[in-house]
Amino acid sequence: MASIRTPFGSGADTTDLENGTVEVLTGLSVVEQGNGVSHKTILTFDEVAVGSATGAASLGFGKLVYTLPVGACIIKASKFDLSLQGTGVVDADTPDVGIGTVIASGVVAVLSGTATFENIHTGQTFNNCNGTAEVKTNLCTSSPFALVIETADAHTIHINVADGWAGADSITATGTVTIEWEFIG
Repeated sequence: MASIRTPFGSGADTTDLENGTVEVLTGLSVVEQGNGVSHKTILTFDEVAVGSATGAASLGFGKLVYTLPVGACIIKASKFDLSLQGTGVVDADTPDVGIGTVIASGVVAVLSGTATFENIHTGQTFNNCNGTAEVKTNLCTSSPFALVIETADAHTIHINVADGWAGADSITATGTVTIEWEFIG
């Protein structure tokens, strides 16, 4: 895990500010920008394993990638420039991919059945699982387009994937996910 923390527009270290925690995953790194209140977290994925389709069936899964600091936070927007890669079996599949505070699970082909699977970034239909990048910017799904996370709420951020899979296969993600958020305290 690599971590670089800089305030907006400067090179000063911000390790003493209210940053979140990136998960220790092979191929995942973070760059933090902010001023202690306003934050931009840029997660870089380099073939990060996000889960496995277990057979020719509908299945949702995800990977915990980041945890916001303890306290009240507001997530304002997100962007991904991300591609998925299978190992051949599901390369033509077009999964639903989103970012949520709860990890996707169960027999689901889309993320929209459980709001917290995609409450940070609404699920997007990817063109394939063969390395084609999807670039989407999104306001949070709650009204008025900001997700308020109270101190007692889940502070976890997951990349979530769901599909009616063509067969068993492992899925990796490559690219970036950017999240704009504020620490309220």
